[in-house]
Amino acid sequence: MEVVSSEEPGVVSVTSWANDGSVVTVTWDEIAGSVQVRWTEADEERLVVEREMVSKVSVREDHGRIEFWIWSDAGVLGGELVVRVGDHVGVSDVLLRK
Repeated sequence: MEVVSSEEPGVVSVTSWANDGSVVTVTWDEIAGSVQVRWTEADEERLVVEREMVSKVSVREDHGRIEFWIWSDAGVLGGELVVRVGDHVGVSDVLLRK
């Protein structure tokens, strides 16, 4: 895992590599309350997800894999985006009306 702070205040990127060669980079701007998740495999984009109104971001290690947990709260909508990086990459994304 690699953590990089931006020159912009409050912006951080965390990159993690899966055993299958996939790369996941999560960049969040704490001041703006936004997150971008970028998953690439063999130099091709597999997934790009952007979230606004992010209330919390957590990076955890669980049984040898890295987990990115992203919670968003936009008043009438709430969501939870989870990206797991281990042998492979797995993504769970829930965005529901309250």
